[in-house]
Amino acid sequence: EDGTSFLIEPFSPANSKVAGLDTEEEDLKPTRNMYVGTNEMEIEEIDDGHGVHTSVNYFVLPEEDFAALVRRTTVTNTGDDDVTLSALDGLAKLEPTGGKLQWGLKNIGRTLEGWMGVYHGDDTLALPFYRMSTEPSDSASVKIEKAGHYCISFIEGENDLLPIVYDTEKVFGWSTTLQEPTGLYTKTVSDIVANPQYGAAKTSSAFAAVEKVTLSPGESITITSFYGEAEAVEDLPKIAKIVSTEGYASDKFERARELMDQLTSSVETHTANHLFNGAIKQNYLDNSLRGGMPVI
Repeated sequence: EDGTSFLIEPFSPANSKVAGLDTEEEDLKPTRNMYVGTNEMEIEEIDDGHGVHTSVNYFVLPEEDFAALVRRTTVTNTGDDDVTLSALDGLAKLEPTGGKLQWGLKNIGRTLEGWMGVYHGDDTLALPFYRMSTEPSDSASVKIEKAGHYCISFIEGENDLLPIVYDTEKVFGWSTTLQEPTGLYTKTVSDIVANPQYGAAKTSSAFAAVEKVTLSPGESITITSFYGEAEAVEDLPKIAKIVSTEGYASDKFERARELMDQLTSSVETHTANHLFNGAIKQNYLDNSLRGGMPVI
């Protein structure tokens, strides 16, 4: 408003309301809601103070030969003035893949970082690939790791992939708790993207960088990100071409809902209590995931 700049972090624990505390200060904090479906989860934050509404929807990508968790972040200008938005949206930490990492991450997490690295599917920042150099095992043989995790992001309605900020220190500085984005206190998103990043021998981030998008009152922008695993870094351009196709994310979201309805159609229940109906459906789905679908 009137050329004023502000920095906000939707869903930050520092701005969470305290249940049962009724004060003027609490009333000024954003309102948050969570919605859970059979194959989706959505959180939203309503920040009337800044005139910004943020919603984040997650669902599992259905019916593809590559795996992905899809994140769709929608930011809406609910104020009375234009807002020029620069944002980092994504994951503060993205662990690589390679070998049996659960024990190592719990017990020698800092040592394990020596095997970690961020590689790239092309010569841009749009296709980072998070993998281990070799399998971290106590063995005389050395196994080269080729599989890894990826992050692919874009603005819905546009075909260009967004640059990914993977260097955690560029965002959080020396705040190792990853709760304070101190890097953004002194630098803009454009500054971070323009400067070198380092992803070797450290746990990295996966933030899609959005630079200077102007939203009129009532206007929205949706940032869609795909996080998944690929067998090799060479697979990333092919995956990116598929997922960034116009309408792909929204079509897959609708298909994910349809698929859940199809899988649970045999126990479809109609009573006066919609919560009971949903519980039957969810219980059947959970048991099917654990034990398989019955065949008669």
